[in-house]
Amino acid sequence: MQINPGSFDKKIEIIKYEVRKDSDGFENKTEVSVLNTWAQVTNISGTEILRSNSDFSQVKTRFLLRTSKTEINKDMYIKFRGNIYNILYINDYSYDKKYTEIMAELVMK
Repeated sequence: MQINPGSFDKKIEIIKYEVRKDSDGFENKTEVSVLNTWAQVTNISGTEILRSNSDFSQVKTRFLLRTSKTEINKDMYIKFRGNIYNILYINDYSYDKKYTEIMAELVMK
């Protein structure tokens, strides 16, 4: 499968959250950057749903990036254009270990 390298034109950041203690001994949830990379970003679907009298928008997005040595798992998140995406699925794209496909979901309240 032919991939155009020029299509990797969106900057994304893979992050995770760690609980750390501050100088006073209180636990704080801290955002830690795992990987900064360029990706091809495609919106797959979007829906608006009603849950408990609240409007929600659900957007599913596909991120295609070059496979990195840094391991990415579903406990991490993607930060893109100021939004945080939950990782739903990670796939070795075309089984050649050159590209990684990540399906993620942005849930806005």
